[in-house]
Amino acid sequence: MLINGLKSLIVRCRFCGRIREYDMNLFEVMKNSSTEYKCKCGETNIRINRGKNKNIRIQIGCFPCGDKHIYNIKLKEALKEKNIIYCYQGSEICFIGDKNLANQLLLEKQMNLREYDKYTYEEDYFSNFKVLAKALEQLYFLNKHHKIDCNCGNSKIEIELFSDRIELKCLNCHSVNIIFTETDEDLSILLRKDKIELKEHNITCIDSIKEKNRNIKK
Repeated sequence: MLINGLKSLIVRCRFCGRIREYDMNLFEVMKNSSTEYKCKCGETNIRINRGKNKNIRIQIGCFPCGDKHIYNIKLKEALKEKNIIYCYQGSEICFIGDKNLANQLLLEKQMNLREYDKYTYEEDYFSNFKVLAKALEQLYFLNKHHKIDCNCGNSKIEIELFSDRIELKCLNCHSVNIIFTETDEDLSILLRKDKIELKEHNITCIDSIKEKNRNIKK
């Protein structure tokens, strides 16, 4: 009997919110002590270790709750054509299975994503994808070093992507920080920031056009 060890992993990045798909060879994973699958923003979405008794130890960054969860899965279970891994709170957070099942439409339904257009995260959607990607890298760096928070005292910040900007939103007081990502000048302003602090119950902006209104696209 032919056993297919080539699987697809699909997960939503807990930092930037984008859906990521990875190719995984289970038999190669079992040979290595540790294998990581990173998002383009820099976040480590999944880390897989070889466990005891032919088990696979999987650490997943959970988008719904923001934590990292650890699961131990038997190899024979991982070899099935479809596996759904759940957050401890009940949300579906990861798909492991055959590539023909691993499509974005399926994951949008399984992970209960908001009703974004299916092309939302394609490069052509963004005004300047290169600037956006570098901006996400900078935000990941600041977040990793606990340099993004709100002066209401909350550090639980949600990130949302638009075609021309990134919005940071405080989940406590609902303040918003708008970071435009259309030009190199916008990026330069962000790269000079060593900390981002949202203002309680307020909307602030980081961009290259100071004190001027900008046409914000929906």
